[in-house]
Amino acid sequence: MEIIAPVVSIIALIVSLFTAWFTMFRRGSVRSTHPSFVAIKYDFVDKPVVQAKVFLRVLLYSTGKRGLVIENLFLRVSEGARTEEFSFWGYGEKDLVRGSGIFVPETGVVTNHHFNPLHTDTLFRFSHGTYKLELIAKLVARNKLLSLWNIALEVPSGVFDKSIARDTAVYFNWSPEEQRYVESVEKRSGFVNAFSDPAES
Repeated sequence: MEIIAPVVSIIALIVSLFTAWFTMFRRGSVRSTHPSFVAIKYDFVDKPVVQAKVFLRVLLYSTGKRGLVIENLFLRVSEGARTEEFSFWGYGEKDLVRGSGIFVPETGVVTNHHFNPLHTDTLFRFSHGTYKLELIAKLVARNKLLSLWNIALEVPSGVFDKSIARDTAVYFNWSPEEQRYVESVEKRSGFVNAFSDPAES
């Protein structure tokens, strides 16, 4: 009995220290679910060149009790030899706000995220091919960028090959049963803006 009491006290102290570390001192990291859907289209904005857009919906959550702040969130989009940084970031359900930091609690935050290319003077064309998307976060007070996920999407031929429709988008919806993204092309109007191929200009 004389030995059991000190052992129980030591175990209780260890458990208390672990609990304190886990709840108060452990910072953890940020994680993301894979997007339930991804859509690609073009933005007809008041700029010299129409802007490519990727928007998606994910749950961001923190593995630490205290939560973390994402300073910047962006997409790295690659197709063949092309790689573009989509770091013009906005988020929200209906009214978009410019992404300039978002607090991510342990319980998570789910919303839509919209991304446009950083370089707005050239058009990023969504031609037929396989596109690799990587979601990357920059956390406050951490220098290293954090890769949250990578996915590959096949853009079907004929959607944006010859012209860019204002209200046409390619949607990729995740099928849990098939374990893949199922694409669909949606068009709301017949308004089309034609653009010459960049190689011809």
